[in-house]
Parts: sequence; C-alpha cells; structure tokens
Amino acid sequence: MVANLSTTTTLCDCHDERFKSTLRESLQSHNYTMALLTALLAALALTVQARTFLTSRQASTITVDLTKTYQTMDGFGMSETFQRANQMHALSPELQRYALDLLFNRTSGAGFSILRNGIGSSPDSSSDHMVSIQPKSPGGPSAAPKYVWDGNDNSQVWVSTEAVKTYGVKTVYANAWSAPGYMKTNNNDANGGSLCGVSGATCSSGDWKQAYANYLVQYITYYKDLGVDVTHLGFLNEPDLTTSYASMRSSGQQAADFIKVLRPTLDKANYTSVGITCCDAEGWSSQQGMMSGLSSVTDLLGTITGQYAFPSPFQHTQAKR
Repeated sequence: MVANLSTTTTLCDCHDERFKSTLRESLQSHNYTMALLTALLAALALTVQARTFLTSRQASTITVDLTKTYQTMDGFGMSETFQRANQMHALSPELQRYALDLLFNRTSGAGFSILRNGIGSSPDSSSDHMVSIQPKSPGGPSAAPKYVWDGNDNSQVWVSTEAVKTYGVKTVYANAWSAPGYMKTNNNDANGGSLCGVSGATCSSGDWKQAYANYLVQYITYYKDLGVDVTHLGFLNEPDLTTSYASMRSSGQQAADFIKVLRPTLDKANYTSVGITCCDAEGWSSQQGMMSGLSSVTDLLGTITGQYAFPSPFQHTQAKR
C-alpha cells in the first residue's frame, strides 16, 4: 500500500537522512499510516518541484478535444483498515489534523474522495485484527444475534466522521475480508474457507447466508446511526486467495448465491441506495473469470471491483459499473 524506500526517496530526490530514517522505520515496524504520510509528503514535494521546473521552461501547446469521452473517474481513495486508523488516532491533536489534511484536504493534501473501511470478522483485536461486531456465534444461523458495538470500530468511525463531515467525502465503501469464522466451512475467519450455505459449501451448523447478510446490514446501520452513510458494501476481498489473515474463498457462482440474499435484505432495511460490490479479485483477469458465475445477478450488483496488488508496491482497488 506504500512505495518502497528506494522508489520514494528517488522520487522525492530527498537527501535528508531524517526523511529516509522515518520512512524506513515506519515500514520496518509496519506503521503504514506514518509511511503513507511520509510518502505523501514526498509526492507533494515532487509536485512543487515539478511546478517550479515547468514554469521555468517555455510553455507547450496542449490541445484538448472536449467532444471525446473516455473512462469516467469517480475519484481516488484510501483505507485505514487493519487498525491503521488506530495509529493515526494515537497522534497528538495537531498531528491528527495534519494527517487528515494530507489525506482529504483538496488544497493542502491529496484530496481523496473515497474511503474504504474494513468490516471486522475476527474474534478479538490482537495484533492488527479487525474485530467482529459478533465475535461469538449466537448459537446457530437462526438464533437471535448477539451483536457488540463499541462505537469506535478500531478508530474507523473517527476517520469516517472526519472524512464525511469535515472534508465532504461522499463515497464510503464498507468491505468485509471474510465472514466470522463460525459462519464458514473452516470455522476460522482466516485461511480461506467458504461461507456456509453457498453452492458446494455445506456445514453441520447450517446455512449462514441470511445471518451474514443481516450481519453486514447491522454494521452499516451502526455507521448510519452515527451520521455516516455507507454508499457501497462488499462482502469479499481477494476471494481467489487464501491468506493467514482474514480471508474467504468464493467462486462467481457462490458470490451470486449470497448476493441473491444480500440485496433483498438491504432493500428490506431501506438501504436501496447502497450498492453491492463484488468481488475485489486479485486482478481484472481473475475478476473476469468470476463474471460468468455472476451473470444471474448483474441487475443486483452496483459495482464490479478488482485489485492489483502484486508485484507492485502499491495496492489498487478499481471499480467498473
């Protein structure tokens, strides 16, 4: 999610050892928030240098044909998942505002217009886990839910509130990397496994599709109650990849099975404007491979999403409507 040290320092052309040391220590300690802010400073410095260079040279002629239309860009965004928002929130008030300005301010910062939040699935907050709003099984898919909400969500509530109310961000994308472990075939929110009840995934505990849909709707309701409207909702992240952290496998057909439950659940809760995203596969080629399985639910989908994370040092989440 951040540039590697050699790339960033070269772009910045910065010989200040304090800059290099800050970025190096941030990356080694996995403090990606500080690394991102340091990289943003480098990018801003590069912009100033570029403008100075360009104004010192003779202007070139650029012809713009307003009759031609290409791809529409809805915006650019960022994410503070896996407790990165906690790291920012731990800063002093002055540095908090400085960091937020770097991310969202359209004059002095990057002016990001999209925020992607992580919907937790882990039973605890150890390490950088994103804790679930229902850490323990309620007893079965049909049992009364036992949701737990701290109003903080690993400081994502704070970042979201600032982004929306202070900086005018209008696109908030809530995305789950996995369902809670008790809803999955491997009884673990990490290491893959599939959602119980989708095609080819049966569990002795039963069919958890409706319970997972209810779970996701409850999550965005907590945010709505705090004045933050989630505009896009995702239930998968890299479903073609098994990782040691939160992850859940899914084919296109399995995703379609769940979307057929999630869409009416959203509508029933008066979230008709919330778009369902799918499936954040690892690259557009992988996502394309899932599309045939999604053919039966295209009318229920809001946005097709895909990622390109490797081998690039940056992770991109792109969307096509």
